[in-house]
Amino acid sequence: MFDLALGKRASQSSKLPENHISLTEDASKALSLIDDGSFFHTAAEWFPWWQVDLEQSYLLEKIFLYNTNFWQLRSRLFTILVSEDGENWISVFSKTDHSVFGSDAETAYKVEFENTVMARYVRIRLDNWDFFHLNQVKIFGKPISIVKKHSKITLEKDKKNIVFSTNYNEEDDFLPIYLNNFLSYTPDFCHIYLNFPEDREIPQHLIPSDKRVHVFNGKIKRYKWGGTLLLGHMESYGKALERLGEIDFFCTCASNGLFVKFFNYDETIRNLALGHKAPVGMTRHHLIDAPVDNVPRGEAWVWDNLSDAVDFRNYLLNEANISKISINQIEGLFASGTEWENLYSRLSILEKCNEFFLNPTQKTLALEEFLPVTFFRRFGSGQFTNICYMLWEPIREITFPDLIHLVKKLPEHMCQVKWFSRNQDSPATAILSENWGRSLLQSHTMDLSAIGVHNRFRNRALTQSFADVVKITESYIPFTSKWHPAALSGRIQWILSAVIYAGDQNSYRDLVSTVPKASDISAVWLKCFNFTHITLQYEAIFAEDYGKTVLSLRSSREGEVAKQHEWGEVHSILFISPMLGENAQVLRLSVKKPLFPFQEQILGGVRRFDGKNDFAWQPFLHEDDSTVKHFYFLRPLDHVGEIWIGIPAFPSTVIDIELSVGL
Repeated sequence: MFDLALGKRASQSSKLPENHISLTEDASKALSLIDDGSFFHTAAEWFPWWQVDLEQSYLLEKIFLYNTNFWQLRSRLFTILVSEDGENWISVFSKTDHSVFGSDAETAYKVEFENTVMARYVRIRLDNWDFFHLNQVKIFGKPISIVKKHSKITLEKDKKNIVFSTNYNEEDDFLPIYLNNFLSYTPDFCHIYLNFPEDREIPQHLIPSDKRVHVFNGKIKRYKWGGTLLLGHMESYGKALERLGEIDFFCTCASNGLFVKFFNYDETIRNLALGHKAPVGMTRHHLIDAPVDNVPRGEAWVWDNLSDAVDFRNYLLNEANISKISINQIEGLFASGTEWENLYSRLSILEKCNEFFLNPTQKTLALEEFLPVTFFRRFGSGQFTNICYMLWEPIREITFPDLIHLVKKLPEHMCQVKWFSRNQDSPATAILSENWGRSLLQSHTMDLSAIGVHNRFRNRALTQSFADVVKITESYIPFTSKWHPAALSGRIQWILSAVIYAGDQNSYRDLVSTVPKASDISAVWLKCFNFTHITLQYEAIFAEDYGKTVLSLRSSREGEVAKQHEWGEVHSILFISPMLGENAQVLRLSVKKPLFPFQEQILGGVRRFDGKNDFAWQPFLHEDDSTVKHFYFLRPLDHVGEIWIGIPAFPSTVIDIELSVGL
């Protein structure tokens, strides 16, 4: 068969900065006649892609992908999309298993289409954040002229009742954010059922008045282990079935996952038919149809725990008629009501499964990740998809830059992302909490027309002008200005020079009595961690200079000179408070540019102390001035009284930080 892509025009989403050839030149390396070892290579980004214009429409039959000889793991998870016009794309295949393919004819990845796929443009999209590179791409098929052209498939399914289910365990003040997010990103045939714990009062005044929102108290006491989360979703399924009479599709959601774009019904249904065996882009290890009586060990800890649960596996095999078991994520698991009925009609089996894991141990299982897809594949059609993209590698909260890129680049059927901060002041959460924020986000990321470009630039000018006006009204004072009488202004305010001995864990050092206290806690104190093999020389100096407070922080192993930085675990945290009570709403840390990676690591590890406990505290805003970079930390709404900000130190640390307080 003739390679349809050979010699055609190719392109890609980006290229390495050090690569000085054009995008099309780099992309064309995958279309050479002979394998000469060349390859295309994008930059590291969310969902990078490579594509080719076949110059006319063909009936596609096969696509072969040849990996590079390096970092072959990067290309494990990808999607093939096709288009007639180069603008409107549909996905026709997704590789969701974690197998690694090779670079020669024998080990290349071969996709053969069972159903009709007609296209002029073909795109290969990597389904994660990473570099994307392949050695060759070969495409085989027939010209449209020699086959009967098929009419475009339309989705005839009546959009009657789609139910989204959430086991709600968050604070009350997050409830209106979560519900308004759902109402803003779903059409009127979608309903949400929120299952509150049985003994928790439902704050009716925080629930939007909308017939699509249903909040009730479930009877299942939920835990993070066993099957209680799945049973909670089954309670929602039962409530929805009782009220609506029929459920066309049912989707399980997480209370810390939010919609980031509008739910695309047509693409979601299309992806059901593609037969994904795992979520698109799922970096976490999974297996499909593992034998219950011979669960493989060494694949992942969840499978090892399942292997150890002998009584549970015997029950599945001998009494529940389950011989093969699969795993998926429960977040955004979307399937027809018929598939979910396979679980609901076997509720007694789910309850019995939960009884095997009533007490938490290291060997417990999250049954909500095992049982749904297992039942779908055993008793139903096995068609499911996932509309939620999970930040599994690494597990972390979504940042604002993540949000901007993901809204643009998420697969069409994916509209939710986890993990979002439940803190209303987290930028990524905050912009999804207000109508104006959602509108601004959509205008920035979705509309690529000339008018869209015009409006984005106008919005940029408006928001920048507004920010400039607000910035003029801000006032910052030295961090230590309330530590001392006015006569001591401009002097050194506090010095600690001490040896922290190995094993000196949780040593709260209140060594200086000249600084104020709040509830017997000093305005500045040091928390140490247990490093049994490291004795640390630690020095911290707070000084006011020209109306600024500057912290000079140095740490090194005893007997060594403090070096620039040493990567490693946090050795100690210096907690400091401006002692301004509720007036300290914004704390600002400033570092001279250029900023080095070790300085970013220190400022990314900042903590917050409320007088009893300390918490991670991420900067709310970064801002560049001519010579310094500012990091702003916004007081949480639920923080009452004095606030301490914690600066981490490592076995070797050298940094100078300017500290100020916004009033």
